[in-house]
Amino acid sequence: MAPSLVTSSVGHLPILQPSPVKALATIIHQYHEDQTPQSTLLTPHWNTLVGQALDDLASSSVSFLVSDTPITSQDQLPAFTPTSFTPTHKQKHAVLDHQPETEHEHECHDALREAYKHEDYYKGALYGMQSTAVLQEMYCKTLLSQLAAQEEKKLARKREKLVGDRLPRLLTGDKFYRSVVDHNNAADAEVAARESHQQERDERASLMKAWKEEDAKRLERNEVRRQEYKEELRQWEEERAKAKLER
Repeated sequence: MAPSLVTSSVGHLPILQPSPVKALATIIHQYHEDQTPQSTLLTPHWNTLVGQALDDLASSSVSFLVSDTPITSQDQLPAFTPTSFTPTHKQKHAVLDHQPETEHEHECHDALREAYKHEDYYKGALYGMQSTAVLQEMYCKTLLSQLAAQEEKKLARKREKLVGDRLPRLLTGDKFYRSVVDHNNAADAEVAARESHQQERDERASLMKAWKEEDAKRLERNEVRRQEYKEELRQWEEERAKAKLER
């Protein structure tokens, strides 16, 4: 992908983005195109753009953001895809190595240096934006996991009692029958999970016991080898001392 030209007058996204991102990117781009010192957000045109963006979001995968329904753990934002940038080198364009001779060349040098400054500034801003987006994605994933745990806990509390609210129920009705079946299935699954967990703990304890026995044998073998080494070293030192005396 070729780097964008500083003189380009048309903005574009370098990679394919999800539809919610496109909707916001379009309205942000339009805002900057229409921005003037006398411009204001309270215009019919701007209100139309905002309404169109909200409609696009409502028909996309992030419709929960503009809906009145509570957000659940199943609602997720589009994954963030970092954009690759051209490397920022310390050396500049080869044109700057030549000494300008005319006023026009001086102006071109100054404009090129100014362009490099703008490029470095915008790259730094984009690095910060991408870093912030990554941190926010990590934060959202943490919140989603906590929300999923709360939903599971709440669902488990609902499964504990079939008639916990003391309201009358038709015991032969299909709805109550399905509740009983779900309750029994949940209870069986919980028992199976506990048994599986206990079996895993027993297997892990058995493996740990075997490992400790083997490790004790290994330490014992190492200790024997260490003593043999010390004995061989002592005998070698005695022979070396005796050889020195015989000289």
